Amino acid sequence: MNYFHFKIMSKTGKVTSGVIQLPYDNIFSVINHLERGGDTVIIAKKLNFLLAAVFVFFTYGFQGNTVDRLILAEFFNNVSVMLKAGIALLVALKDAGSGTNKGRFGAVLDAIIIDIESGATLSEAMDKHRGVFPGTVRHLITLGEETGNLDAMLLQCSKHLKRINEIISSTKQAMLYPSIVITLISGGMVFWFYYVVPKIISLFAEMDVELPPLTKAILWLSGYVQNYIFIILITAFIVVFITYTAIRSSVKVRKIFHHILLCLPVFKTVITASNLAFITEYFSLLLGAGVDVIRSIKILGDAVTNEVYREKMQIIGTKLANGETVAESFTIKSFFPPFVLRMIKVGEQSGSLPDQLTYIADDYRTRLNAIVDTIGKMIEPIVLIIAGGMFTIILAGLFLPIYDLVSKVSNR
Repeated sequence: MNYFHFKIMSKTGKVTSGVIQLPYDNIFSVINHLERGGDTVIIAKKLNFLLAAVFVFFTYGFQGNTVDRLILAEFFNNVSVMLKAGIALLVALKDAGSGTNKGRFGAVLDAIIIDIESGATLSEAMDKHRGVFPGTVRHLITLGEETGNLDAMLLQCSKHLKRINEIISSTKQAMLYPSIVITLISGGMVFWFYYVVPKIISLFAEMDVELPPLTKAILWLSGYVQNYIFIILITAFIVVFITYTAIRSSVKVRKIFHHILLCLPVFKTVITASNLAFITEYFSLLLGAGVDVIRSIKILGDAVTNEVYREKMQIIGTKLANGETVAESFTIKSFFPPFVLRMIKVGEQSGSLPDQLTYIADDYRTRLNAIVDTIGKMIEPIVLIIAGGMFTIILAGLFLPIYDLVSKVSNR
């Protein structure tokens, strides 16, 4: 995909200019595209890499190649309704994508329409934008084209994306609360040691009070924070940045990080419920659409973002290829809960595996929503204990010298 700066004159003589993203390298193809509606091209010039990058940044910001799932869900639903009503695919795509500003998705949709007009299928056109359309969605659309049920598959994609968005939104909401609490406690401690403690300690110096060991320790820590506050903040920023970059770029680091999260009580509960809802939702959808089990597991392995669960999907795929049943393949050193294994076994034996997987997904979505609703109550006691313990130690260290001073004055 390339970006082109253009200036065109309409039939009425109105001159407009802008930047457009098109899948062409030849400038004559760009001119033909711009003049399809009867306009006349005055200028058409390809932007170099630097100018294109600047345009993308200021137009889409940090959005990158991603598009909000709810936008995709709405789009697929609208196209499905129009296809079912007998409207042609190109007309449905143009109508469903018009009327609202969808940011980067608008440019992607324009490119898809151009590819379809050039003879590509919808799945082939979407395959060029893998960062926008999930693998499951692309596979379902391919099946819809092959079976002639594209409208039904697009509706399934819309419902699926809404359910996945609910799972991911609930997960983020559940993970955000403890992260904010930890950040606020850390910030409060730094503020106390940098600003509050020195002002109180200065009173002790004026009164020439002998300080107990706890107060000396707090005084030393306060002095350290005061002297090296900028180094502490810069170091914390660098550590967070390096850790974030390493997690994003390295599979090994990301796997270690995910292992650590699965060892933490609250995070483990959230991640387990989220991933099991995610996996069973995808698995049920793929099997219900007619995708074979091995292929479905392969797609799941690519879709799951947690490296621990992705590794388990790869193991399951290998076991299935070796002839094991689905229930046997999911039995991996007690990794999956007994409830999940029982439901899969029953579904496989009765021939209703997609239905059983849907039941599991609904159950874990309900659990995840319950976790989000109650996580505040779960975190509050921990926050009170940690924050209360820290500030009790600080206040004890600050008031001990005052207590000793008052005791000496009273004895006199």
